[in-house]
Amino acid sequence: MKHSYLFEEGHWKATGRYYDQEGNQVEVYAETTIRHMEKEWILDGYMELQSEHPVKIFNTYSIDPIPARAEFTTWTSENPALGTLSGKFMMIGDTILSAYVSENGLYSGSECLVKINDRQYANRGFAFHGEMKLSSWEVTLERISFA
Repeated sequence: MKHSYLFEEGHWKATGRYYDQEGNQVEVYAETTIRHMEKEWILDGYMELQSEHPVKIFNTYSIDPIPARAEFTTWTSENPALGTLSGKFMMIGDTILSAYVSENGLYSGSECLVKINDRQYANRGFAFHGEMKLSSWEVTLERISFA
């Protein structure tokens, strides 16, 4: 399966729902840009919680380029709230899975991106702080432009 997310440069938006540790729901809007350099791919973006007092969270991933026919790659991210994260992207058919853990071991999480078509992915994920749920989300990613 050929994936357009991560594997092609572009600009994406995400809309859907975010759930906090108590299960409270808030609408979320996010944007990401994917750029391919020779030695790394950069996924740069933000997520904005559409609450009474909107909160914007920025994040940048450095992804090891994925060789042809490879099934997975590694990534790192500097997250302002969680610290340095290290993870893997794994491609399985129409799905990209991601799992991560923070450098200090306190935070972990996983997300799943299922390809709907070349312009859309369904994204579901969660984050934990130790044994406690930190957040979860369900959004749809949509490509809004090519790089």
